[in-house]
Amino acid sequence: MVYCYAYGCTHRSDNNKSNCHLFRFPTDEKVRRKWIDLCRRADRKWNNGDRICSCHFKDGCKENGPTIFTYYKLNTRKRKKLKEIEAPASVETSTCITVAGTCTSGTCTYQSDRNPALDHTYFHPCPFFQCASRTIDFHSKIKELEDEIQRLELEVVRLQNTGHAMSIDAIKNDQEKMLMYTSFPYDVFKIIVGALQRFQQAGWSVTNVSLENQVLITLMKLRLNLRDLDLADRFCMSRATVSNIVNTIISAMHEIFYKGIMVRMCMPSQLMYKVSMPKSFEDFGSAKTSIDCTQTTKDKPSDFNQQGASFSNNKSQHTMKASTAVNVSSLYPGYVSEANIVEHSHFPDYLAPVDLIPADIEDQMPSGVHIEIPPFLVNKTHFTWKESELCYKIARHRMHVEREKEDFKKYQILNHIPANYQPLSTKIMQLCACLVNLQAPLLKEIV
Repeated sequence: MVYCYAYGCTHRSDNNKSNCHLFRFPTDEKVRRKWIDLCRRADRKWNNGDRICSCHFKDGCKENGPTIFTYYKLNTRKRKKLKEIEAPASVETSTCITVAGTCTSGTCTYQSDRNPALDHTYFHPCPFFQCASRTIDFHSKIKELEDEIQRLELEVVRLQNTGHAMSIDAIKNDQEKMLMYTSFPYDVFKIIVGALQRFQQAGWSVTNVSLENQVLITLMKLRLNLRDLDLADRFCMSRATVSNIVNTIISAMHEIFYKGIMVRMCMPSQLMYKVSMPKSFEDFGSAKTSIDCTQTTKDKPSDFNQQGASFSNNKSQHTMKASTAVNVSSLYPGYVSEANIVEHSHFPDYLAPVDLIPADIEDQMPSGVHIEIPPFLVNKTHFTWKESELCYKIARHRMHVEREKEDFKKYQILNHIPANYQPLSTKIMQLCACLVNLQAPLLKEIV
């Protein structure tokens, strides 16, 4: 037994008294949706077994479409008579429905005296299909707005739980924090930012972060060697953005301070050295620079040949070496000797035979340049008086060299360069040497 799907219709398949036929719903989804909406069944959903009787079609013809419906108004006391309303097959205009039960459609003049509070939510006094479909559109829009409100509420909660992003504005007036994060006071920091301004036109920019904060991120990476994930959490950005900023700013600063200043100025003349030399170096008037080699650890390479080349027996780790003098050489694998690094860096080409170079070991420099090295206890138990005096003189100036090396090593990224920044390892070491020169002088007599 199959009942008619239309609301309020009790015709069924085994009732021959009604003299009507049951039609299937159309296979076209849009036409079927229109028929289902006209049936106004809010109590259950339509299924493939539902039918609609021919009484709802003009002349009982299915091609005319359902336009005739009988609607019941439920009352608690009595049941009113059925009211048959015939709706036109097509209506060109469509408007919304008033709360009082009056349709404001341009072609519908139906007035309802029913109380909306007593009606079913699916009941509508206007028989026109356009008004019913408009009501369904309003319900769908209300649902979308409710979902949007819920999403925004969750976003507000997330933003409230998220901490404020770190920025240069929060620390620029605190010199202790500036020295801890960048090793510079704010006035020197502004000079670095100003030097980078010219790279803004050449593609050296990340648009969603200010240049000052980009420099702060890079200096914190060099100074503290913080992980990219840590910096991303501090500045409320992605880890990929942090890596992009650090790579970009390191390359830009290396281009400005190392290639543009240190390499271009090369080695000053002997006269300039004597004018600016502190008193602790007065015993070495012809000294130009002090040469030394430094090394940093690295992650284990995946290639076996590189593993053997970078492994250092002294450190029992994979290392890279570089010579430090007036400038810093490129980084070499740990197995390369210090003498070969000095020779390959072309540092002796800048020296004259009268120059004095304080060094730790003699084989770091080729012949032709005077090397001042401390005496060693070889086949004897103690130094002579002259050897002791020479050790004292060398130690007076050597301690300042070691202090400068200590400031150089305070850039903790030089203790261990992460694997994702190893392609920039040479630029990182050379840039750190440039940044040390921007710090306050070690001796007060140097101004």
